[in-house]
Amino acid sequence: MKRIVITILLAGAIAIGGLFAYQNRHQIQQDVLSVGVPEAVTFEEIGAEDAGKVVAAEEDRSNATDRTYEQEIAQEDTLVDAGDLLEDASVGGKNPTPTSQNVQEDSGVPAVPVSINLAIPFTSQAPHSNWGLPYQEACEEASVLMAVSFFDNTLVDLSSADSADKAILDIVALETEKYDLYLDTTVAETKRFAEAMFPDYSFNIVQDPTVDEIKSALASGSPVIVPAAGRELGNPNFSGAGPLYHMLVVRGYTDSTFVTNDPGTRNGNGYVYKQTTIMNAMGDWNGGDPANGAKVVIVVSKK
Repeated sequence: MKRIVITILLAGAIAIGGLFAYQNRHQIQQDVLSVGVPEAVTFEEIGAEDAGKVVAAEEDRSNATDRTYEQEIAQEDTLVDAGDLLEDASVGGKNPTPTSQNVQEDSGVPAVPVSINLAIPFTSQAPHSNWGLPYQEACEEASVLMAVSFFDNTLVDLSSADSADKAILDIVALETEKYDLYLDTTVAETKRFAEAMFPDYSFNIVQDPTVDEIKSALASGSPVIVPAAGRELGNPNFSGAGPLYHMLVVRGYTDSTFVTNDPGTRNGNGYVYKQTTIMNAMGDWNGGDPANGAKVVIVVSKK
């Protein structure tokens, strides 16, 4: 009889434990993926003067082209070559993890810290949890705001839902007035409104980025904005299947993960995805099939 009671108690404990694990499976997955994510570092800790700078040669080339925004949207050849953009990026000032400044022989990209996590302020694209328009389509605006706020949180104040809401609506108003457009903006269109709103910052389009190139940009203090087929991200916090098209900010990395600020959920602050998930889901808006969209990102830096 005693053995039967013990067996029943053990079975009950296992069942309760299994139910708890199932109910909390998504948080457990995040906890596992977050192992190795370092403490977040500010722009000043990365190295205020040099962090996030694009190499001088690339800036010279960008100035020489001097194309209009309309041409940039229409022509694919305006996309900046990822190798040229990032090949000389370096880390200045305090580094949160050991690093080597030697160039990786196989990629031509400078060696980077084994992990990094930029202290990028977070906002949901719906700061007051109102997911009607324009907020359900404001992931691009929220991503730009978060990236710029990393450099100057007085220029972009995301410290409260009210201030974040106002900042999003200000960009939507600019887009509507200047371009008659704010829904599902492509990377080139996002660059256009971002530079109109924040002329002291560079939003460089990088075509076909590799994981190492994204890491190099982050190590230099540059947030990376990623367009994606939202349903390929598999984020359990999304409503339903998730957005057809989405945009988020990559703020850090470990060996196999990317740390993000994902504005598509109130739980998106420091949300960790596998690198393979981000790279596979990456896709620019192409009219309705972002899963097969161009592999591009926006590297944000201070001029």
